[in-house]
Amino acid sequence: MKARAILLSILYSLISIPSIAEQVRIFTTTADGKKQLEYTTAQSSRSKLSRHITLQPATVYQDMDGFGYAITYSACYNLLKMAPDDRRAFLTRTYSRTDGYGVSYARISIGCSDFSSTEYSLCDTPGLEHFRLHTDETQYVIPILKEILAINPDLKIMAAPWTCPKWMKVKSLTNRVGYDSWTSGSLNSDYYEDYAQYFVRFVQAFAAEGIPIYAVTPQNEPLNRGNCASLYMPWAEEAAFVNKLAPAFAHAGITTKIYCFDHNYNYDNIADQEDYPINFYNALDPNMDGKELVVGSAWHDYGGSVTELDDINQKAPDKEVIFTETSIGTWNDGRNLSARLLTDMKNLVYNTVTRKSKAVMVWNFMLDLNRGPNLDGGCQTCYGAVDIDQNDYHTLSYNSHYFVMAHASLAAQPGAKRIAASIANGTSDISYVAFQNPDGSYGAVIFNQGSSSFQMSMAVTTAAVARFTLPAKGIVTVVLGGEEEKDVRLGGTTIGSTKQLGCYKGTIEAEQLGDLEQNFIDNPEEWLIAPDFFWYDASNEKLVFLPVSGTYEVEIDKVARTLLALPQKGSGEGTGIYICGPANSIGRTFYYPGTETLPENAIPMAEVEDGLYESSFVVGRQLNDDAVDFAFYLKSDLSEMFSGKTTADRYLVYDQTKGSSYFALGKGTSGHADGHIYKRTSNRHLKEGSMWTVVVDIREGIKGGAVYIREYSTPTSVEEPQSTSHTIQGERIVYNVAGQRIANSKRANAKSIYIIKEGDKTSKIMK
Repeated sequence: MKARAILLSILYSLISIPSIAEQVRIFTTTADGKKQLEYTTAQSSRSKLSRHITLQPATVYQDMDGFGYAITYSACYNLLKMAPDDRRAFLTRTYSRTDGYGVSYARISIGCSDFSSTEYSLCDTPGLEHFRLHTDETQYVIPILKEILAINPDLKIMAAPWTCPKWMKVKSLTNRVGYDSWTSGSLNSDYYEDYAQYFVRFVQAFAAEGIPIYAVTPQNEPLNRGNCASLYMPWAEEAAFVNKLAPAFAHAGITTKIYCFDHNYNYDNIADQEDYPINFYNALDPNMDGKELVVGSAWHDYGGSVTELDDINQKAPDKEVIFTETSIGTWNDGRNLSARLLTDMKNLVYNTVTRKSKAVMVWNFMLDLNRGPNLDGGCQTCYGAVDIDQNDYHTLSYNSHYFVMAHASLAAQPGAKRIAASIANGTSDISYVAFQNPDGSYGAVIFNQGSSSFQMSMAVTTAAVARFTLPAKGIVTVVLGGEEEKDVRLGGTTIGSTKQLGCYKGTIEAEQLGDLEQNFIDNPEEWLIAPDFFWYDASNEKLVFLPVSGTYEVEIDKVARTLLALPQKGSGEGTGIYICGPANSIGRTFYYPGTETLPENAIPMAEVEDGLYESSFVVGRQLNDDAVDFAFYLKSDLSEMFSGKTTADRYLVYDQTKGSSYFALGKGTSGHADGHIYKRTSNRHLKEGSMWTVVVDIREGIKGGAVYIREYSTPTSVEEPQSTSHTIQGERIVYNVAGQRIANSKRANAKSIYIIKEGDKTSKIMK
């Protein structure tokens, strides 16, 4: 009987364990920068480790609205300087719920901020009939917000003014002299209703652009008189104004939330402004229309202690709190990840979210390396969450604020509930905050301020267990459950994920001109497919492989929507021909920057026939016309460079009969580096967006090979087939609809008909 009881006990315990393991997704960032949102996946285990976090979904705290960045004019200016493909990939990786980190909140200004193009309001001429959006909004902020909303339609946007229109200002409410200054001053109480309608028009103007405003605050930093655009608005004046604003919203059918205060924990050390939110709530008209829209208070951390939120929550337990601004800059070693990462995670996420904060936002999303653009009188020493190199508007440097908001967003989807958790065998160096998400998954941000790494596990009570490594001085976001990640397949091969979210790398066996089955290109028009390696046949929805048959390494980035390939592998692994150049000259196909002459930035050329290699590029995307300077290498490690000198053991000759006279091959004289392609004259420029193909012909050997570069024009019409192929300079060539070469002379049955014009020649290709 005892044995039977033991057996039944074991069976019942097995029944209680899920039969299907759940997916575990892990993201890791370390303060030394060696891991930056490094991504791994696994299936959950049934066994937990001694150092274990137990999630307790029965104990629920606040709902979460999200985490995010301020989308200022300066941030948008820099973003719009990026190449569209780069910007889309960067925004997708940041904001996408499915292919990115899922950042879900943004803060914008109503009118100017200290990171605008100039000081302005949305009604600089007296009278609301003159209300209009400024070019900062129409040409910068709105276009970027639309791009982000297309990626994440659930993005929440909050807005705050830095100042009211100057014609609404007085020196103070006790001295009602007009105050013609962007800095300081008070809102004339005679204009409370007009200013409320100003907010209404702002919300409506953005709604007309398809951009909903989720929340507002009446004034950014109402106790700060010193900003280049500012307005002094103590609690009594803010309450009096909101007594007009809330009814104005209600009567206009606007449901935008209103948060008060939007300033520091220490109330800027102004004694009669202590407990600003509590005094504000008490001064509101309890009978006003729209009173339900006034939901809570917003906070910055430029002064005081986060413990002030404990006092506010105790005195107003029915009101929300959110955190809306903090900065990094020269004063706090803001670009030093080792100094900032753990401190910012603790201060911005752990200390606020565990005090009921429903949202956390940081200041500028993106600035350039000169901390701009910005305005005199504003912050001249601030860094962005991301800094972009203004010399190329391509190279990005990620700071602590980017990683902190991304880690938190991965753990807590909008609508997530913060839940309780406990740790077994924890240490004082380990902190964590946990969430239950609307899709049924569980997320936790766990960070380690100590110098020792730990093997840890996490589970919801007794269910599936996530196991992970918590590195020293590192942050880990663990997501347990949720939608399973779909396998990426190409050519019948499963391609494994890399350490970057949405990126995959693996090897395939490919046959020249053979079809490759795939399951990741949903809309080929949005994908950037290496044109010398692949052709997407839209009519048959097939991906065709172009180079010589063999084993190839492929890279797939579902976020940047790129498909790349590396040269043939096997005997002599890593051999082939590569193009590489110094900063700003030529970049790896489509996505990766060619910032230095390094192997990882080399562009692989496709071998389309034995000994015949080609690589296509687009001016302004892969090639910088103002900095043409690239060379050819025999191996991927760039150890064997081709020369332009006929005395070298491997050299190329530029064949101008087939190539453009715009280019030439240097021989180490007249300032032109040996073996480098350069511009013959600085007075000629390649057309932005034009496509060119580099061909290296070493069919007769690597001594005296030919190199030439030619342009293919975009087709202008389609005609009925008259022949099965065409010949240009002795080669049979097939093109796709963009005018790109899609196959070599071995292909006899092109799948489309296009007219290709090269000089005076017109050629037809049979379907």
